[in-house]
Amino acid sequence: MTSSSEEVWQIMINSGVYDDLRGVIDIHCHPNPDFCRRLLDDPDLVAIAKAVGMRAVMIKSHFSSTHERAYLAEKAVGGGIRVFGLICLNPSVGGFNPEAVKIALRNGVGAVWMPSMWSENHARYVRSQGHGMGYQTLGMEFPEEGTGLTILDGAGKIIDPLLEILDLVAEADVMLASGHLTADEAHILLAEAKRRGISRTVVHTANYHVMKYSNTDLKQMVDDYGAVLEMGFSSLPNGIWDPLDHNRIITVADVAEIIRLVGTDNVVLSSDTGQLSTAMPVEAMRLWISHMRSQDFTQAEIDVMTKTTPGRLLGLDKE
Repeated sequence: MTSSSEEVWQIMINSGVYDDLRGVIDIHCHPNPDFCRRLLDDPDLVAIAKAVGMRAVMIKSHFSSTHERAYLAEKAVGGGIRVFGLICLNPSVGGFNPEAVKIALRNGVGAVWMPSMWSENHARYVRSQGHGMGYQTLGMEFPEEGTGLTILDGAGKIIDPLLEILDLVAEADVMLASGHLTADEAHILLAEAKRRGISRTVVHTANYHVMKYSNTDLKQMVDDYGAVLEMGFSSLPNGIWDPLDHNRIITVADVAEIIRLVGTDNVVLSSDTGQLSTAMPVEAMRLWISHMRSQDFTQAEIDVMTKTTPGRLLGLDKE
């Protein structure tokens, strides 16, 4: 940040605008460096989050494990905030690559994420829409039909490398996120994760229109498998990634309905921002909290979704 931007931020912080973020945790944000330009570099994002009193952030990349970046960013700001990395199992890390996961876990990643935009489910949906839904600005090329990543073999069983990865996650006792899988894949994954003793499972951006899981599916994922639903701010209608089919748009009111269906104990709010076209993560989290108040959630309920539950998912409840 330049000195002038630091002065502006200091004025905003001192004004009390970001008081709501004290103790808040964001498990999903996208700073630089990445496969495309982002709004903020790692140290700047973390410095701003620290300045507004946030407890922790998790850095996500679609193309590489972020444990090294997290370590350096936390050190760069002099501590005072926890910074976590994760590994997302896209082709650039070898997809369902147990060795990559072993290394990432050994070096302290806080989560293992299933494939995101390179999953067959996501690629198939984008191809069906006939336009990039904003992804053309990222310079992305989606897999050809039938070549995206899926957790299942031809017989509908979980592939062996993923079973090995699930055992690694269970042993390390870290968070497992479902990524951009189909609803059927997510059910199979979460059920298997529960059987193998994984206790911190997350349904990735459950309000994201690409997946568009039904409320019945989401309720079952919570009730049957103990999963937490992540609600990402960037998945709200934003004019960039909105679907052509408006029946897929999920509004703040829709999110509130889902939260009430499953209970605030089973929801985590994240920014999922850092893209050039979205609000920076601290602003996204501030707005999420404001949106939740507009839907009549109490401060105690909001605290559960922004502090208590994300703290448990990252193991901070044990510190």
